[in-house]
Amino acid sequence: MTSHPKYIHYNYPTSATPAYPVQTASYPVKPTYHLARTTTPSLYTSAVLAIGVIGAVAGGTAAMAINLHRVQDKQMTMSQAAIDSLAKGAGAGVATATGIAVARAVGGGSLATLLVMVGAATGVGYMLNAVGRTTAAKAVSSKAEKSK
Repeated sequence: MTSHPKYIHYNYPTSATPAYPVQTASYPVKPTYHLARTTTPSLYTSAVLAIGVIGAVAGGTAAMAINLHRVQDKQMTMSQAAIDSLAKGAGAGVATATGIAVARAVGGGSLATLLVMVGAATGVGYMLNAVGRTTAAKAVSSKAEKSK
């Protein structure tokens, strides 16, 4: 005979009312979990790309609106306006995506997130503008040298 507690049977008298509260809900009961922190990642690549596309569309259309006035004033051609608008739109999309990615990675309250996003997007836009100016200056100087 085994002496394991699982196999020991005691004949205790049962009371009419249980000593513990009886649950009257039907099964299965859905448990509630209180998590201190979310378990989902705060940064999704697809969301950052989607926001970058929205930034590119917004930046490109704003640049095209400005360039259309320049086309009307005969300061540039329509093809130059389209190329310039696409370039500025791409820069705005990259700056927007970078700003939102940095803001989501840093986290914080809504005001802090907004300030981080604006700062990061402004920095990226400034850098892209500086690179674009040096590239344009090199292209103009090389055209001037070739025409001489």
